[in-house]
Amino acid sequence: MERWSFSKIEATKGCKIAFEKRYIQELPPDTEVPEFVDAKAMHEKIEEKFLNKQIDEYNIFAPTVYYNVYAEKEYKHFFEEEEIEFIAYPDIILERDDFRLILDIKCRYDNKINERDKLQLLIYSALANKENPVKDNKIGILAVYNHYEPINAVYIEPAGLDFILTEIEKAKRRIPRMTVKTSECSFCEYKKSCEYGSETIDESNIQSVAEKYLYLKSQLEMYEEMLRKHAEMTDKKIRVGDKELGFFERVYTKVEVPEFIMLCEDNKIPYIDTIKIDTVKAKQLARKYEILTQAIGKDVKYVFTAKKVEEEK
Repeated sequence: MERWSFSKIEATKGCKIAFEKRYIQELPPDTEVPEFVDAKAMHEKIEEKFLNKQIDEYNIFAPTVYYNVYAEKEYKHFFEEEEIEFIAYPDIILERDDFRLILDIKCRYDNKINERDKLQLLIYSALANKENPVKDNKIGILAVYNHYEPINAVYIEPAGLDFILTEIEKAKRRIPRMTVKTSECSFCEYKKSCEYGSETIDESNIQSVAEKYLYLKSQLEMYEEMLRKHAEMTDKKIRVGDKELGFFERVYTKVEVPEFIMLCEDNKIPYIDTIKIDTVKAKQLARKYEILTQAIGKDVKYVFTAKKVEEEK
């Protein structure tokens, strides 16, 4: 019997090595990814709020007492002819006799429902509707870092379960074409056991050099996190030859802004050129007061870094 989930479908678009370790060899992760740990904690915190119906900040429904609330409710369906078991755990479900809202928590600012979100939510909706059909169905995301409009939800007509099989077949066709993707190494949970780093590369092939660079960069980040945690827990530095690794004091200049401005004004000292606006706070204020957008523009700089791009379908 095959076991599938939305995560497994998406994994066929990723790295061959990570897919094989997780879904073929069924190995447990060997590397803790800090971003995933933080995201898990954030999910649990928000789910707890919903379960306790302490969600006034999201302005969804009032009163919430009329809704059943579920967090990571299990939906499981067995496709007998294909011998496939599909399982899903939607983050949040609010439900009553005639209505259901399915929400997926996203640790980001953008509250737009992208194609990946849409597929995930449609799968959840199809499974939920199969188990318990309701008249009105809504799907959406909760963007954790968007404090202005965190929830974006839309009404939909739930699809039949056949479309899940279609997505599984597409995923199966992708598997033989999968490659190693070092662009995903930073967030990989199998960094410690990855064999890619032992392979030699043709240094005249710039594509190979770029792939190896991303792999080694992620390895560096992993070991740096290990050392940082050790230093935090033991309060000791690590000696390697004539080098020490650990936390060292660094002094920064701190300006008491109100007092600085007051002294300048009292002594008729020009100070406007010394003031630096907090860009993030300025943009937040401009969302409330549109006139401020007239003073906000763009400054383009070029830096050498890695940037995620959308894969061609």
